[in-house]
Amino acid sequence: MTDESLAHQIRALHTETIAAIEQRQTLAVEARSALITALQNRLICRPGCEDALATWGLEPLPQRWTISAQAQLSHTRSHTNHDEAREQARFGVPDDLRLLQPAIAVYPRHVIDVTPAANGSDQLGSQEYRITAQVTLHTWVTAAREADAYEAAPAILEGHLRVLADAGITVTGLTWQTAHGPDDVPHDDIDANARTVDAAQLPDLAGDLTAATAARDTAVQDLADLRRRIRARAIRALIDDEIGGIYQHTAERIERFLVDLGLDRLPRAHHVTVVADLTLPAGAGTTREACDAARDVMRAATTSSPDETRPWTAYGWTIPEYATCDHDGWRIPWRHEYEMQLRGHATSDDATAAAEALARADLTRALPGIDLVTVTASVENVGIDLYLDPDRD
Repeated sequence: MTDESLAHQIRALHTETIAAIEQRQTLAVEARSALITALQNRLICRPGCEDALATWGLEPLPQRWTISAQAQLSHTRSHTNHDEAREQARFGVPDDLRLLQPAIAVYPRHVIDVTPAANGSDQLGSQEYRITAQVTLHTWVTAAREADAYEAAPAILEGHLRVLADAGITVTGLTWQTAHGPDDVPHDDIDANARTVDAAQLPDLAGDLTAATAARDTAVQDLADLRRRIRARAIRALIDDEIGGIYQHTAERIERFLVDLGLDRLPRAHHVTVVADLTLPAGAGTTREACDAARDVMRAATTSSPDETRPWTAYGWTIPEYATCDHDGWRIPWRHEYEMQLRGHATSDDATAAAEALARADLTRALPGIDLVTVTASVENVGIDLYLDPDRD
């Protein structure tokens, strides 16, 4: 392989890698934004939203953290005498502190020093005092993680120091403490806007075809994994009834969520009802005993949990008013009903034919030697499959 050919392959791999990384970043931003919008529209609950973000490995919802610090606060204030200055310093702080935005709260702990200010007297007999007190400060930060909140708090106070200095107030000896909380941020205060995705940057892999190929494969796999996790979690929310409402309506909303993110639609299926009428030999005894015997016979063809081998629910009932009895015993009419969700059929006729064949085969297996009187199938509707699998669909 020539150097020029090698360089061309590496450039092509580099382009594919950047494309996959940026697609994943865009998908992550848009998925988080769409999920927060659904939360704000009361379509999903907060725990479900938080779980989905964690499952997808995305930034969690922001929370409100209270960050505290110990500090020394110095300011100048007029008082009639030293005792009054010290007493009020134990409980009060300058009004300037209450006007700051973002807000901070300041609570005096104890007075360190009260000193008359030079040239601080006035004609009314008051004296200005320079007061220094040990205080506790609280500020509130909205952030997704405690570490981010802890980092943001000093920046907030730093932005206030110049304003305070202009008012003759200084804050020194800051010692930041651990964050308290967090508290939930109201849904409507969470920013749901999708952020701009920065251009992906890759290290220089010039001349290393193996490394360039591995980087491309990793980026493509990361994109595929996020798509799979988003789809699986959305389907899980549907089948676990996390959202509630009529199934098809909810399924359509979830499908719109997926399609808007560039993912495939949910699988479609024909909902087919198959009704089989048959007559069961039930032996001697009373009518009730004969009906009980018929129910025992039909247990083999009854199921309430669809699976791969029997993708349907099936149940039935006796029709005792049409039961007959002869020298061979009772013959009990039975109506058996199947509910099927069948995929992969282009037309309703194809779906009903397939459903009837499945029902006949199941009854023949469960009831060898029993004659079927009639078997009819009809399509109830066509829509998103009722039985979705998060891992396969």
